[in-house]
Amino acid sequence: MTSSEYIDQFIISQAKKLQEQKFYLASVMVLTIGLEVMGGFFDKKPLKSPMQSKLRFKTAIDKLMGGMYSKLNHDYYLYEVMRNHMVHSLMISKYIKLTVSENEKHLSVSDKIILFNPKVFLNDVEKAATRLKQLLVEGKVYEKRISDNAEDLLKFIF
Repeated sequence: MTSSEYIDQFIISQAKKLQEQKFYLASVMVLTIGLEVMGGFFDKKPLKSPMQSKLRFKTAIDKLMGGMYSKLNHDYYLYEVMRNHMVHSLMISKYIKLTVSENEKHLSVSDKIILFNPKVFLNDVEKAATRLKQLLVEGKVYEKRISDNAEDLLKFIF
């Protein structure tokens, strides 16, 4: 499996399938961890390298997402209230309010709480994945060795 196929299948397609079933929290988890993984394509280390999560998450936010995501991740804030909470407790912080309403603005902040729409997040991460795959084609980021069991694991996604 190529790096691009891995990104498409394990991050984007899996998150889409979860959202189709209205498993929004699970999709945000896949996308959040997926962002960290995507940040790993900017360094020479293997994807499974330890002690890289904070830097890789920040790299993906800054180089692939930008805009309000970068602003909100100042001092690693999104990393702490999203990524860390999800990885360590399967929940997001009380400082993030999930909504799928189109009437509320994604990433708006009120009383220190970030309004977060999983549908918009999926769309934004999909755009970031497209940028990353283009950087792979251009040789501006590093191809990664994808585990030999990746193909076998796909049957648990699709």
